[in-house]
Amino acid sequence: MSSKSTLLYAALTLALGAVPAMGQGLLAMQQSAHFDRDEPLNWTIGVSGGYDSLNYNLENPAYPNIDSYFIQGGIGATYSDNDRVTPWSLAVNGGVLNYLDEAPRARDTYYSARVAFNIAHQVSERLKFSNNFYGTYEAEPNYAMGASTTLWNGQYFYGYNNFNLSYAWSRRFSSTTSYTVDTIRYQQDFVSASEDRLSHLIAQQFAYQMNQKTALVAEYRYRAVDYMHRNDVDSHSHFVLAGINHAWSQRTTSSARAGAEFYKSGRTSKVSPYAEFALNYQADRKTTVSWFSMLGYDGTELQSYSDRYSFRTGINAQHAVDRRLTLNGGLSYVYSKFGGNALVDEVTENSVMVSAGVNYLLWENFSVNAGYGYTILKSSNELREFDRNRVTVGMSATF
Repeated sequence: MSSKSTLLYAALTLALGAVPAMGQGLLAMQQSAHFDRDEPLNWTIGVSGGYDSLNYNLENPAYPNIDSYFIQGGIGATYSDNDRVTPWSLAVNGGVLNYLDEAPRARDTYYSARVAFNIAHQVSERLKFSNNFYGTYEAEPNYAMGASTTLWNGQYFYGYNNFNLSYAWSRRFSSTTSYTVDTIRYQQDFVSASEDRLSHLIAQQFAYQMNQKTALVAEYRYRAVDYMHRNDVDSHSHFVLAGINHAWSQRTTSSARAGAEFYKSGRTSKVSPYAEFALNYQADRKTTVSWFSMLGYDGTELQSYSDRYSFRTGINAQHAVDRRLTLNGGLSYVYSKFGGNALVDEVTENSVMVSAGVNYLLWENFSVNAGYGYTILKSSNELREFDRNRVTVGMSATF
């Protein structure tokens, strides 16, 4: 499981609903795509409205509050082909969000566009490759992936691509070589100057299949992060990891890695624990649960700090009560420690995001929905502390 490899699964089926979570929620829980069945081309159109209240504990001209009603709409499409040799899937969507009140921000209208494309190919009985791509242009921060800032900083583009080449040397022993590249670029110049970056990650994994359900894994990774408009925090990391993949049943799988991260940048050099865990559960297409956790260094919001060491965990769940009624919810938590130096003191932060939603199918292809999201950030830097409430109601049609 490559670093940030847990980002892609939910993106495969992202069609723009009328009630998004705060941000995208957890983008994904799996290193490669699920191709459970063929899905015909589906289009979804949605419109919604609601109220957004974001309040900082202290007045800060750089981060003004939001207190406004809003309307939004969008269109999306999904398609997947569960071919035995070359399965693939595609999801695209786009939308627009407009704040009705004049919130004291750079703009009142925000746009979103997302695309996810995933493909795998069985070259032979032993050799297989896969590629997962995800790209998004949006404004909401994403707390799970650890690439965007925690604070609302306007529109940004985030792109991710992971290529895997796997070879089975024997019935039990296999290896996987992967290359991942991801980038984030902000539209506002003052944010772009410190946050825009490009990351490369190369990983080599060896797995031993103990039985049909359990595989032991050893893995090495190398990551290089290059900032576009600064060079004082460019970093390199070496990872030495061990782990286990386990299938609890046909519908429940988990993956865990733990070891050491050797982190070095222009400001610091450290060795710290690194760990990640992912679990996916699906029961009869009615209930799905995804849980993800990661501990390690990330490169967001470094500014004058020497480093940022974070623990991120989140769970998303969806349950179909019956043919018409579907419930969904999510909970994520992030702990971050910003390293201090001669210029700034050490800072610790805790943030929680909770979301809940309901969708009711009125007719065969028309549904109504409602959702609520709450986010709170507590920090030893009081200028960053905020809480946010967001309520939405809407409707969507699928055809």
